[in-house]
Amino acid sequence: MTKKQKRTLKKEITANIIKALEKGVAPWVKGWSGGDGFPINGGSKRRYRGVNVLNLIATARFSGYSSNEWFTYKQANDLGGSVRAGQRGSTVVFTKWNEVITEDPETGEEVVKTYPILLGHTVFNRDQLEDMPEPEAAEDLPEKERHARADRLIKATGAKITYGDARAYYRPSTDEIAMPRIEQFDHESEYYSTHLHELVHWSGSQKRLDRDLSGSFGTESYAFEELVAELGAAFTCGELGVDGKLQHAEYIGSWIKKLKNDNTYIFKASALAEKAATFLMDFEESIDESEELAAQWEALVA
Repeated sequence: MTKKQKRTLKKEITANIIKALEKGVAPWVKGWSGGDGFPINGGSKRRYRGVNVLNLIATARFSGYSSNEWFTYKQANDLGGSVRAGQRGSTVVFTKWNEVITEDPETGEEVVKTYPILLGHTVFNRDQLEDMPEPEAAEDLPEKERHARADRLIKATGAKITYGDARAYYRPSTDEIAMPRIEQFDHESEYYSTHLHELVHWSGSQKRLDRDLSGSFGTESYAFEELVAELGAAFTCGELGVDGKLQHAEYIGSWIKKLKNDNTYIFKASALAEKAATFLMDFEESIDESEELAAQWEALVA
């Protein structure tokens, strides 16, 4: 793919997200339960990640699609379906790492360098297809169970969190999170999505993912970190089945301005947000390991 094609891809996706924001729609804020959840590849059943989540949600909203499944032309054909006449596909992107082997002119040793290549594919929403098999019924856990899962994850992080404050925030200097109590929220889902927003900030500490948290309120770096936290919380909410909520609508204007001037802005933020979400979700492994060890111990002493 040429540099011009890469720029075109980034410009196309950025324009779609700008369009959503200008209409007052943050394309990462969505109810995640049932079939109306995270965009997934209909063939592999794997969820899309990073900027693809935002692009496909924005496209689905503008087009009125009810499905969260997206297929390539070939995947649809393999399932016996086809694209309806006149339908236009949407672009998803992924990064492929290419290796180049060169020789060090001084030592003569081989040097392996890697660099990213941005590639794009065209996909179609299930609503754009015909003669497709019926979709699989999506598992929809009760909200109580989804919130219990979120609660376990929050505790597993080991983050220092104090409750009873009038607002939620993360203080980098002391590495602490302050939160209102659960009864101070209109709905439990807001309590958990706010927790996750602050935990994304927490993940950026120098001792963890080492993002730039030095910006003060109103600066560009502060606004960028807020976008990372918004996206990271949305991605984590999507994994846990927690209904997300826009935490900082006041930054939408500045985000739009940056997006219009920099086609890489949303890609950078999405990549950091996906990394943060993965970092947080990895704490579930420690929960599973602890529960497995507890079960083994109970079996031994029974």
